[in-house]
Amino acid sequence: MPIIPLKQKITVKRVKTVNDPISDMYDGWGRPIPGDEITLDARVTEETKVVTNQAGEEAVTSLRIILDKLADVSYDDVITYTNETGVAVARKPVRIEIKRMLSGKPILTEVYL
Repeated sequence: MPIIPLKQKITVKRVKTVNDPISDMYDGWGRPIPGDEITLDARVTEETKVVTNQAGEEAVTSLRIILDKLADVSYDDVITYTNETGVAVARKPVRIEIKRMLSGKPILTEVYL
């Protein structure tokens, strides 16, 4: 059970990685094959915030997504969120933070888009 209510939903679209065989990454016409798509419960806050990305540079984000425990998201995934008014945002994560208890157990994953 999550420590905060997760009332919204996000969709995570995986992309094929270079570890996959080339035949699995592209179709017969050379177009990339889309990866798996999963839906996760989340808490989404629409706010503008300056964060440090994975390269150590400052970046401006517009969404803060909180996921339960250690969520399986990566910087190559495309995350889609649709708010109550029907506005959809689809972007790759700028920053992913894992929040842990004193024991080291992960309790939350914060993703900034």
